[in-house]
Amino acid sequence: MSSAAVPSELDLAVVRYRGENGAAEALADARERAGVDATWVNQVGLVEHHGSGLALRGVFAGHFVDADERDHLSERGAAEGFAVGAVIGVLGGPPGFAAGMVLGAILGSQLAPPTETEPEPEALAEQLREAVPRASSAIVSIGSPSDVEELLEALADSGGEVTRRKLTDEQVAELQASLASSA
Repeated sequence: MSSAAVPSELDLAVVRYRGENGAAEALADARERAGVDATWVNQVGLVEHHGSGLALRGVFAGHFVDADERDHLSERGAAEGFAVGAVIGVLGGPPGFAAGMVLGAILGSQLAPPTETEPEPEALAEQLREAVPRASSAIVSIGSPSDVEELLEALADSGGEVTRRKLTDEQVAELQASLASSA
């Protein structure tokens, strides 16, 4: 779902921080200093690269994204694990039966392929996976050059490592297609 009009000329800025929470802390501080009137405040995304996956939250090129690769649930796996745990648990009597069912359902839901996943903008996620190494985080702005500049000024003393570039028309089209497919 689009939350704002996307300018025809886009800049991409990634401000990378050490630690999975570094970007969130820097963003909170910058938002507090900037106030609600700053245009960039509601036009940024937060990326956290955990050991088990990438989490994207916020506004990326006018699209709200909330995707977390760590969220993993398999309903079929839970049901199969429940059944296998119950069969194995029978050997342990009533307490083993109950424990086997619960443990089987939990393990099955986590180890089997997910049946429900959040839509993720694949092309954007892949680029961000390369730009934000594991155990780090980033604030991402994809917007007009002036909005990106305003954000970077607000984060100037935050200790983040800045990467900025203009996006080509092809990159903008690929980004929009990726974001639209995850809506």
